[in-house]
Amino acid sequence: LEGLATCRIVRPPAPHCGPFAAVLCSVGVSAEDMPITPEQFAQTLENMTRAWEAVPEDQRLPKDEEKSFFDDCKQTCMEIISRWHNGESSHPDRQDLAAEYPFDAAGCQKLMKDLYSIKEDPFVQAADLKLRLIKYTAPSRDN
Repeated sequence: LEGLATCRIVRPPAPHCGPFAAVLCSVGVSAEDMPITPEQFAQTLENMTRAWEAVPEDQRLPKDEEKSFFDDCKQTCMEIISRWHNGESSHPDRQDLAAEYPFDAAGCQKLMKDLYSIKEDPFVQAADLKLRLIKYTAPSRDN
């Protein structure tokens, strides 16, 4: 067993995060380094997608303005944190996430840093793509 990473339970996993979500290995990842999981963020993006699905397609944002969540996320991160704190969010882990990210500039910076570190996760990429496909369907503003 020499050379194997040791693992510890950091917090109970949310039911939708799978059986290994709460296990963080001691190879440089701690709860303080990565409080939001890719699964939790994918859920956040899926919630945003459902909200945009409720908007008529011609009233959504123009297709030619399409961008990734990560292209300009500071304001959206503050909105997400606000929703976690004020109870507007339907995210199943909203209370835990609100506890991890204060509703201030430091909390926003921490969330942005953590999200950029999971940006390449396949679940996050798929949820970001789906959000773009739904959010940006209106005709160009020039028409």
